[in-house]
Amino acid sequence: MKFNWLASAALLVATSSLQAAEVSGTVTFTNDYRFNGISQTSGDPALQGSLDLGFENGIYAGIWGSNINFADNDNTNLEIDYYIGRYGEITDDLSYDATLYYFQYHGEDYDIDYAELDLSLSYKDFTVLYAYAPDYINESDDYHYIALDYSTAITNYVNLDLHGGYTFGDAYKHAEYSDYSVGLSGNAVGLDLSLAYLVNDIDGSTTDDYDDNAVVFKVSRTF
Repeated sequence: MKFNWLASAALLVATSSLQAAEVSGTVTFTNDYRFNGISQTSGDPALQGSLDLGFENGIYAGIWGSNINFADNDNTNLEIDYYIGRYGEITDDLSYDATLYYFQYHGEDYDIDYAELDLSLSYKDFTVLYAYAPDYINESDDYHYIALDYSTAITNYVNLDLHGGYTFGDAYKHAEYSDYSVGLSGNAVGLDLSLAYLVNDIDGSTTDDYDDNAVVFKVSRTF
């Protein structure tokens, strides 16, 4: 079963249960929920929230949710993600992050839930990500995503954020695509703010809400 991924990984949390834990929650509003450059809300706004548990040894777990809208003829309306991972620092400039996700979708009769493993390595302002799903959207096809991100402070209050990603695998056979973004982010009055311009090279882009080039704004508050 797909939940075996999370069941085995949950042992990490069990081994951390005696350590001091930090609990936090985040609420986010965005004008367009994008995942790997593609809209999950057909270009419409989304309200999102998460609850996170972190331990001193770098192990963490959480749950995240958002409204979604893939198409007018699709009743899927809610995404809930469960995740568990481990973050660590190798040197002062080099760190790693490994996260196991289970993506769950609600509202439609068919099952498109799937598990994904994300591995990232960060050096100073650069982060390299590799994501892999062996059974993407429950159709027995694998999915891969690689990305390079760069984020650096340009003032005391504003960061410059650059991103490039590439989606491929059996699930995207003959339909591989790249996505890019450039944006600004920062913090003001206790809010995390970001503004980015997203583009992709999907055939037929600018004709469908889900893959249009877009300006995406986010505002978040963490408690």
